[in-house]
Amino acid sequence: MNHTHYRLPALALPAIALPAIAMMLGWGLRGFIGGGPFGAMIPGAMVVLALGVLYPRRDWTVPAAFGAIGVGFGGEMTYGQTVGFIVKPETFWWGFLGLGLKGAIWAALAAPVILLGLRPAPRPVALAAGAMILATWTGWKLISEPKLIYFSNLLDRPRPEIWAGFLLAAAALAVLGGATARRWAAVAFLGGFLGFGVGGAIQGLGRIYAPDWNLHWWKYMEFFFGYCFGFALAWLAARTDLPAAPEPVPAPSIGLELSAAALTATALFAIAWHVELRFAYLLGGSLLLVLLPRYPWLARHVACSVTFAAVALDLARYWSKEYQRGPAEPAYALAGLAALLFALAVRRANDDPARLLNLLMWSCVADAMVKFAIHPDGLRNLLDHVAAAFVLMAIAVSWLIAHRQPPPHPAP
Repeated sequence: MNHTHYRLPALALPAIALPAIAMMLGWGLRGFIGGGPFGAMIPGAMVVLALGVLYPRRDWTVPAAFGAIGVGFGGEMTYGQTVGFIVKPETFWWGFLGLGLKGAIWAALAAPVILLGLRPAPRPVALAAGAMILATWTGWKLISEPKLIYFSNLLDRPRPEIWAGFLLAAAALAVLGGATARRWAAVAFLGGFLGFGVGGAIQGLGRIYAPDWNLHWWKYMEFFFGYCFGFALAWLAARTDLPAAPEPVPAPSIGLELSAAALTATALFAIAWHVELRFAYLLGGSLLLVLLPRYPWLARHVACSVTFAAVALDLARYWSKEYQRGPAEPAYALAGLAALLFALAVRRANDDPARLLNLLMWSCVADAMVKFAIHPDGLRNLLDHVAAAFVLMAIAVSWLIAHRQPPPHPAP
């Protein structure tokens, strides 16, 4: 294995701007075309692929898969009722604390998972996966399920929370991963707290003091959280010696690869949607992480193809059920075909992080534009300023990719 380490100049503008803007866009897309843990895979994959554009590793698909799954974990936390607190003056500070804490935990759990993907080895990954599952179950049973500390509404349809379980899972990864993992978790915790706390305050204050402005306050919260989360990860990567990737493993035949990708997506969807467990996605995602060091050729599909499949299925659901534009069967069939064609494009991208990032990003932006267009209000939704923001941020990311700096020399 090549043990050469690389580091970007800490103050290089693209080292901060590209990952931060990519995750800001990814988070905005997540809130519009997916939601939940599968929607959160969008910013998770995008931010790590953005890092891959900047760092001269031979392969970034395994870290990108860990990023998609690791950021997806936090998508199982409920926070809608917590937002309900921050938009009312009498409960504003409790909502701020709840959102800040949930954002901090979201980031602090994802960051060590991403770091684990940068140094993938079967035994440490398996140990980390088992520790996450056990720690999550413990925190859920001891704190979240009995509602000892509760950031949702006890009086009106109380939501089952899981944040305490994820907090213990993040702590377990920080302990197992050593000093670097603890640093990643701590800095990400701070970035996540500021991002979701202050982002929630932007929404809360806007809805309290400017209710007649009719702006997308929730979306501004998501953009701000994504930027701060991405900034924290970019700052960490710029100050961490990253090992070169392991020697590449040849991919199997196209038929076997696409069949494995389809089976992986189906299994993860089935576990997350049908297993009666509060953290079913974390369970399925953790099991998938264990497979990736042994089958690294599958990682590009976990990072991108599975993520896009969820996006396509979401559009089919809105077309047929939410907006009642047509029957469900052809909509879901087209979603499946789109996911297959996307997986073929992922294979042809040849694990190039720049090509994969552009592919995933513009495919998700296109999906969002279709979702704007099929809204019952009509095509005028395409003129919405959030739609414009998606396109402008995607252009900015593509520009930064095209104008990225030459790879730095290896650090001694």
